[in-house]
Amino acid sequence: MPKNRVIIYEEAGADPRADVMAVENGHGRTRVRAVSEPAQMADLVTALVEEGVDQVELCGGFGAVWHAEARRATGGKVPVGAIYYGFESLTSVASYKERFEAGEALSEAFIIVHEGADPEVDRVVREKDAGGRTTFVAVPDAGAAGEVAGKLAGELQLIELYGGEGPEGAEPVIRAVDAGVPVGVSGYRR
Repeated sequence: MPKNRVIIYEEAGADPRADVMAVENGHGRTRVRAVSEPAQMADLVTALVEEGVDQVELCGGFGAVWHAEARRATGGKVPVGAIYYGFESLTSVASYKERFEAGEALSEAFIIVHEGADPEVDRVVREKDAGGRTTFVAVPDAGAAGEVAGKLAGELQLIELYGGEGPEGAEPVIRAVDAGVPVGVSGYRR
């Protein structure tokens, strides 16, 4: 059965009703949505579940408290994953957080595994008003995720991998950036 998944992140001035990116093919649909503040996320999750979404993934910026809130908002009807960082990324993700909070212009990529995706076509780049950019790119598998991460790593300060298959799916991305960029991966409670 094809998946109907939504990835949610925070962006100033965002409209949570609008798709930032959508990939849809015979393997399912993956959409990216943004909220302008974390408090909007629970209502968005509730509405998405009512509309038929069967999986939600949250950006690492939300953290564990908001992850728990999102899980409650689903009423236990769908799995909710959130980005977490492995030990190899802790120092660099702490540096990213400090630089972000200081107002530095930073660039990040959301690499989204969606079977059948074409990373040349299924790509959206959002330039930030204060500088930097967020790149969303869908890839067909973990190998392609590693290739894309390796190509983008030199211009990024953070990578988040969505839709991967646990540590095996994250490994090619982590190896491709060789600890030069923190890599967050989706964690689920099964």
